[in-house]
Amino acid sequence: MVVTILALTLCLSTVALFPVDIYLVSRIMNPLTGLRREWATDEAIAATQLVVRIIYYAAYGLIVSFCFFWIPLAYTFFEEMDENQTTLQRLSAACKYTAIFILIAVTLLITGMFMKPNNNENRDLDWLRKMLVDLEGTGALAFVAGVLSLLGMGVLVCYAAPGLSLLPIHLIGGLKSSSEKMSQTNAELAANRERLNAILNRYPQGTNRQVSERDRHAISELTREELVLDERVRIAQGVRDSWTTRCHWIIRPFEIVIGLAATMLTALLIMSISVTTIDNLSENGCGAPCGYILTRPDLPNPLNTLFLKLSPYFPVDYILMVMVILYLFWATTRGVISIGIRFLWLNLFKFRRAATPPQGLLAATVLLMLSLAGMCYSLTMSVAPDYSMFGSQKYCNHTTSATERDCSDYPALIIPCHIGAPEDLCTPTVTSSFMTKIILGTPAFGIAFYYLQWLFLLMFIFGFVFNMVQGFRHGFGVDLIQEEEEDIDDIEARGMRNAIGSMSADSQRRRALKRGLLIPGGGANYGSIQNSGMGTGPGATPIAHADGTDDVRGAR
Repeated sequence: MVVTILALTLCLSTVALFPVDIYLVSRIMNPLTGLRREWATDEAIAATQLVVRIIYYAAYGLIVSFCFFWIPLAYTFFEEMDENQTTLQRLSAACKYTAIFILIAVTLLITGMFMKPNNNENRDLDWLRKMLVDLEGTGALAFVAGVLSLLGMGVLVCYAAPGLSLLPIHLIGGLKSSSEKMSQTNAELAANRERLNAILNRYPQGTNRQVSERDRHAISELTREELVLDERVRIAQGVRDSWTTRCHWIIRPFEIVIGLAATMLTALLIMSISVTTIDNLSENGCGAPCGYILTRPDLPNPLNTLFLKLSPYFPVDYILMVMVILYLFWATTRGVISIGIRFLWLNLFKFRRAATPPQGLLAATVLLMLSLAGMCYSLTMSVAPDYSMFGSQKYCNHTTSATERDCSDYPALIIPCHIGAPEDLCTPTVTSSFMTKIILGTPAFGIAFYYLQWLFLLMFIFGFVFNMVQGFRHGFGVDLIQEEEEDIDDIEARGMRNAIGSMSADSQRRRALKRGLLIPGGGANYGSIQNSGMGTGPGATPIAHADGTDDVRGAR
């Protein structure tokens, strides 16, 4: 729990760094003149970005330490829990498995040290060539960050894309009625007991009629189903009577407003990613040789344009950027909770309120940490490329001489900074610089990122269609009972313990016990049928009941 809380706190703190980075570079340029402010010398800008870079390195260094050491250590330490092992033995075994993750991190660093940046001298942009020169000293770190970003993009594809389609539906739909669910479950329970009564009435008490194998199996299944339905009714009643359900009407109007805003934000995000991804196919794009960096955009990006339009109204643009980042993080979290931790078709961990396994919490934390790295690429290269790289910086595009610029008579020539702007005027954010270095150093990462963006869009469309179909079939909104509900085996075991502990079974089960049809015990085999007739032969064991009667139980 401590490791999970610290890791999630680190995630949220790191998310807040990106808007601060944009704010710092936006202050460099005077939007009225298109020139740098008086204090914005090269030394002052370098000092400011050095501080931001150190904070970034510290934050992402801690993220790497959690991903490759602390979380694997906590995970394996819990997995080694055994009554016969001491704490020191468990810690020793956990360190042994954690060494594998440390070896992976070291291997990535060594691989990055030996990899050389690609030669992109044929590119006509000074900005890209300057990035390649600066990459020489950070190649190993850039390679490790590229691998983590690639894994993070995979997390966004698998969880953020479905989460973006699911989150607005849940917010607008609200909570499903628990009373309706309880009524449906009660009807199923009544039908179950009616079928069980019909079978038991075929074998009146006092007769020696042999129970058929088919009826034995049917009674066993119906008894098991009855335990599950009993527990579901109890869960539904608890949800209906909880304070969360009773007070939900207070926050319901705000939930609808947030849901509508989330719908608009989702539409803007998907449109922006689609426009940038399609624009990369044009002839003005940098193409595969430099990792699909969009140098001269042709199509208007909705979110990028909105940020630039809002930039004169500080701090509206920064608030919107914080909202976009937190919304992506929220959508990823919703996707992880709804889908669970899966490997192909295998469901490894499910997320339930106050009942999530510790391993599931740690695995989800790793996914959220990796999603931050993937989010950095999406924001800087797809969602709002120009704004994420340069903030609200504007430069004067009119020169009076070889070294002087003056737009006092040409205010229309004060234009937003972009990737093709003069590198001595426009200063990129630390995040965008680092992501560009990763892609230029290893264009294969950029190519993989690009096609993962297409996969992200396809996954969003698939998730949207699936959620809409499920909504029309089963209703929109959040089903609290489904979220609270445990696995069938867990429900059966819990209902079995309640039934055996109270010894006040229903009339159908008591009648079955008196006939020797059921075995009231044996863990998961509760409700199984005796295989030796009516259980009245020699060696039978009497069973005392709460009503004072004695039944007999034969050998299995």
